[in-house]
Amino acid sequence: MGEKKRERTITKLSEQLEQMEARLAAVEQRLDEAAITGTAPSDAITLKVPSVSSAPAAGAIDGEARKTNEPAVDTTPDKEPPSSPLWALKTLKAQLPDRGGVVYAVAATVERGRFEYQWGRPTDHLLAQDWSELADPLNALGHPLRLAILRLLLEEDRTVAQLVDLLHLGSTGIAYHHLSALQAGGWVTSPQRGTWSIPPARTCSLLTIITALEAS
Repeated sequence: MGEKKRERTITKLSEQLEQMEARLAAVEQRLDEAAITGTAPSDAITLKVPSVSSAPAAGAIDGEARKTNEPAVDTTPDKEPPSSPLWALKTLKAQLPDRGGVVYAVAATVERGRFEYQWGRPTDHLLAQDWSELADPLNALGHPLRLAILRLLLEEDRTVAQLVDLLHLGSTGIAYHHLSALQAGGWVTSPQRGTWSIPPARTCSLLTIITALEAS
């Protein structure tokens, strides 16, 4: 009986140790995130962009991305334009730790409205990820017709019938096939039956990916 009790005690202590290690890892991640954001530790490294629009923010997803109905208006005092074309990189390097990281920001007006978004991750976090888990959203973009669908949805929410007509598809089945793949990858949603849309955060991610591919 004494041996079994000792084994239970060891098992319990091991579980408690694992829980403590998990909590410590979470704290360390938050500290890394704080270093890249310049803010107090939070559960995500997403930075909520301060409102500079004369209209209230709308269409936000967890405070990460927001869509405004009016163009952004800069309310800060007049400033000289950046003296270097690499002003964003220089600012990033000045604020990141030695290992650095990746941050992207979007403040863009497209047909659907104004979108503002910022997201970042420390280098160590990016390299520690299992990249194979990102295959689905990337694979969803790997078809010309799907990219054409996303380009149309940047303009406005559309029905399947509209997509079929605009893209000259042979049937609604083709459109549904590609929309299903995009939905599985998180690129589109159907907020109303029969109507398809790109979420605000994904709108900004899409613009960033297209920009990155253009530069490569």
